[in-house]
Amino acid sequence: MRRDRLIKDATRSRFLVTTTDAEAFDGVLLESDDAYFVFANAEAIAANGDRLKLDNNLWLPRVRIKYMQAIRS
Repeated sequence: MRRDRLIKDATRSRFLVTTTDAEAFDGVLLESDDAYFVFANAEAIAANGDRLKLDNNLWLPRVRIKYMQAIRS
């Protein structure tokens, strides 16, 4: 599938992710499969902009991801 090739090419890139329940995260795409995206060096972002560094990798189910925006460094 073309979409998956684009995601594979974006591995090791940083993304701002919005979920279907309006949560936001910033992290480096580490890997993905049919069910999950895994982000390293991730932070949860509150509505007021506060950030909370996550201790472990963030595993998000594909069905919960509403939008992913690449962040250029």
